Amino acid sequence: MSKGAAMLPKNLSPVQRQQAFTARQQRIYAFLNEHHTGVLSSVTPDGNPHGVVVYYTIDHDFNIHIITKTGTHKYDNLTHNENVILTVYEPTTQTTAQFTGFAVEQAGIKNINETANAIFVRLAADNEGLPPITKLEAGTFTTFRLEPVQIRMAMYARPITGGYTELFESIESFHLKNS
Repeated sequence: MSKGAAMLPKNLSPVQRQQAFTARQQRIYAFLNEHHTGVLSSVTPDGNPHGVVVYYTIDHDFNIHIITKTGTHKYDNLTHNENVILTVYEPTTQTTAQFTGFAVEQAGIKNINETANAIFVRLAADNEGLPPITKLEAGTFTTFRLEPVQIRMAMYARPITGGYTELFESIESFHLKNS
């Protein structure tokens, strides 16, 4: 079993899984599912921070799926240090979600095809082109599953002011488990 915490029993359908979310989980899931790009921050093999824009999909266990190539800095970083942060921002509502977790490579043609198809379908629906990674000559395709430890979301356009507890909604890994 992986280090990540599965949120709900695997025998539930995707619809049942989403219906079982708490209101907070639904808001965070809806935001992450509505968007498909974010800044993935990782650590280089020599310990320096590295950020890159990625296209992603999210599953009903709050795992984020990305596609990359084996000859990229991103791939080197994720295979040397699994710790990541994905930041997703929406300017109209000034909403930001910070996904902290770890990356697990999901090599294999089935995983690559599923992730690529999910990303490409979303891009086609939004009349966007292919992701930049498809244009880069840098090894073979692979995919990573980003498993959450914490997901924090803040909506700064709310009419309230305050500290972190008033502005942020958070799901910790222990809240992702079904009790």
